Amino acid sequence: MKFWARYIFLLLLPSLPVCGHSGNAGKIVGGQDAQEGKWPWQVSLWIAGEGHICGGSLIHPGWVLTAAHCFQRSQNPNFYQVKVGGLTVSLFEGDITLVSVRSIFVYPSYLWTDPTSSGDIALVQLDILLKPSQFTPICLPEAQAPLTPGTGCWVTGWGSTQEGDPSSVLQELAVPLLDSEECEKMYHIPKTKVPEKRFIQADMLCAGFAEGQKDACQGDSGGPLVCVINSSWIQVGITSWGFGCAQPFRPGVYTRVPAYVDWIQRTLAENHTDTCGCHSRAFGAHPLLLLVLLALALLGAL
Repeated sequence: MKFWARYIFLLLLPSLPVCGHSGNAGKIVGGQDAQEGKWPWQVSLWIAGEGHICGGSLIHPGWVLTAAHCFQRSQNPNFYQVKVGGLTVSLFEGDITLVSVRSIFVYPSYLWTDPTSSGDIALVQLDILLKPSQFTPICLPEAQAPLTPGTGCWVTGWGSTQEGDPSSVLQELAVPLLDSEECEKMYHIPKTKVPEKRFIQADMLCAGFAEGQKDACQGDSGGPLVCVINSSWIQVGITSWGFGCAQPFRPGVYTRVPAYVDWIQRTLAENHTDTCGCHSRAFGAHPLLLLVLLALALLGAL
């Protein structure tokens, strides 16, 4: 049954709003204020009653992609909320929605005791399905898609604009992708106390500048690293970790999203439940279309 639920869910994906289309033609140090509507998939993960702790990105009307380490304090969904819309982390601005969290899915192999662990990725299932007018999802890359060093990308978030100085306005920063081996060498300058340690794993990527000065910082964790590929914005990374902020030879390290596309798609498909009793409205699909898709799925089993 799970197989068919996943199959039908994937058939319905084309009826979702077009992903990766920006409304305009921090861990952020050295960046600039973003413009309204430029990064419509960006969300803020909140501790309920306290405020912003991490960034995230909408990949679906009911799902947010973020970092596993954002849930170090608790994995109880009731502990969190997601703020959708707006440029600040304030509740006192225009068109925003504060959404409760239904479920949290942390990648199983993530090591909570190691801040540089692989598997720093998590999915947040919202308690409602957002209306098409409330969001634009970011596109996901192809599984294991190659990422070329030197590609110009953007990182966004509400983190520090200086170490220890959080930003109230969404920040954006253009950063180039870096070669993983060159990034690994940088993290051993000067020689570390554990020269045999491998910092940059296969499921990570680096972006930034050898000289420092511009980087993601505390509070940007979980936010998206996006690049334009074939005229659409694609999320290639999730802000994960780094030593300090904008330090020389310490570029930002991101979870490599192409390494987890299969896990993301499987998790969404296996947990795709009707959270508001309005699937046809949320997806803009006619009930007859759903019946046709179901019939096609059943015929495919014959």
